[in-house]
Amino acid sequence: MAIMNVRASRFYDLNTLGVIVNTIVNMVNLGNIGGPTGPQSATGATGPTGIGTGTTGPTGATGNTGPTGATGPTGFSPATGYTGVTGPTGPAGGATGPTGATGVTGAAGTGFTGPSGPAGAPGTGTTGATGPTGPQGATGSSTAATGSTGPTGPTGPATGMTGPTGATGFTGNTGAQGGAWLFVPPSSNPHILGAVWNSAGTLVVSAG
Repeated sequence: MAIMNVRASRFYDLNTLGVIVNTIVNMVNLGNIGGPTGPQSATGATGPTGIGTGTTGPTGATGNTGPTGATGPTGFSPATGYTGVTGPTGPAGGATGPTGATGVTGAAGTGFTGPSGPAGAPGTGTTGATGPTGPQGATGSSTAATGSTGPTGPTGPATGMTGPTGATGFTGNTGAQGGAWLFVPPSSNPHILGAVWNSAGTLVVSAG
């Protein structure tokens, strides 16, 4: 059984420390601890002694813990004892007793007939056969007769004649030609019905 590996640290879990110490004590009591002891680390330097009744100087640093020694070989297990001799088998049981005599078989008799039960209530007669179905009557008219269509009235007069076309007026003089100009649409909706404005590079007609 190997000793638990205890890390070289000053910060131990108190709940775990008790278990570790208990394991080490049990191993010492059993005498099952072997293997060489690791080399002892160097002792830290002793801190300076204070002068007079002054405060005690700081404690020197703790040296490194030496490596854990190798685990010694496990002791041999005790030999298993031999199996004892099996004892003799006990004597067999006593003889089987005789079979008892068979009882007398009774005579085969027929029991008496029980009294007759009361008469049942009067029954209901059977239903007669169904008579044949009579002939189906004529189907009546569900829609009233439609009267004859009256004569078509005379056609009204044709559309009146188109009046004469008036004389075409004279063409006015052509105005003077304007100079070259450039239309720049506004960049926001002017809210004028039919006006064109530039919406991020797209010409849009304002709805007013």
